[in-house]
Amino acid sequence: MQQRNSNIELLRLVLMAFVVLLHFNNDAMGGAFVHVRNLPIDNFALHFFESLGICAVNCFMIVSGFFLYTNSKIKFGKVLDILLIVIFYRYFDYFFHVALGSDVLSLKRIVAYFFPDNYFAIFYLICYIFSPYVSRVFRELSDKQADFLTAAICILFVIVPTCLDMAIDLHVFTPGFLSPIGLNGNGAGYTIVQFMVCMSLGMWIRKRNIQVKTFALWAIYLVSSLILTIGIKKFPSLYNYCSVLTVVNAICLFLLFLKIDFQSKDINYAAKSCFAIFCIHTRGFAAELWRQYFVTEEHLSSGLVTTLLWTFISIFAMFFSCLILSIIMRFVFGKLKDTICGKLPVVNCEE
Repeated sequence: MQQRNSNIELLRLVLMAFVVLLHFNNDAMGGAFVHVRNLPIDNFALHFFESLGICAVNCFMIVSGFFLYTNSKIKFGKVLDILLIVIFYRYFDYFFHVALGSDVLSLKRIVAYFFPDNYFAIFYLICYIFSPYVSRVFRELSDKQADFLTAAICILFVIVPTCLDMAIDLHVFTPGFLSPIGLNGNGAGYTIVQFMVCMSLGMWIRKRNIQVKTFALWAIYLVSSLILTIGIKKFPSLYNYCSVLTVVNAICLFLLFLKIDFQSKDINYAAKSCFAIFCIHTRGFAAELWRQYFVTEEHLSSGLVTTLLWTFISIFAMFFSCLILSIIMRFVFGKLKDTICGKLPVVNCEE
């Protein structure tokens, strides 16, 4: 088995912590932004950390593209593995609520919950299935051709959508006007197009062996995050996944971790739970625990130090609770899952 790169595994853990932070802040789950809305300093601090982490999904796909650059096979066992994780924790959440009496046992619900409802998993798997063909294109292109293709992709699907979305923020255009992504607009970057763009960027970085000085990467990443924090009030679309600044931050963060060289079995083992952490903490019971015990006005309206301290405690508690649950579930069901997935075929796309 090929040894995992601990620097990239550490990056995956950091990115997942960022995702937990994003969900801690947003109104639909944690709701932290609601409690600091009238506290300028606290609000700025939470938005700055949001700006540091908003690139997480893009960065995940850049990481995937980087390592799928040499891929020529579709492993259907991997496809099933990801789907089973989504379905398992969907059922886990459902039966958790049934056990507490806040939901009822229903055959209709049991059947409905068999179908995965995770947008990231669906988009990622589509990219994965197409990755052998996309990577072959990048491998066979000359460096100049790959540069041109990547530039065209960035102009059409990052720069143009950013400009259009900012114009919409200023009420210059209506949503969907001239969008190269979809009839109804850019979808805030929650599209298969954005996932393919970031996967392609990862492949281009691998092909061209992109190197940037560490100081420059940190400077770009932090300045870009500061611009996001300041600009988000006038231009909410800057937080879109297809925003130029969000994509730039993802590239910088990836290149920073790519420079690190170390090996750690513990990091590699923990990183195997990244996707499970994502699935667990986005379920209903996790949001309920957050709102009931962690994200309250009392905790987030008592000054900047208390707000930041409680934010990190909340993220730490959610992240490691999900990690521990994932490790337990992997210990109990891991061998069965691996046996089932291992029986599925592998397709070589170059034969």
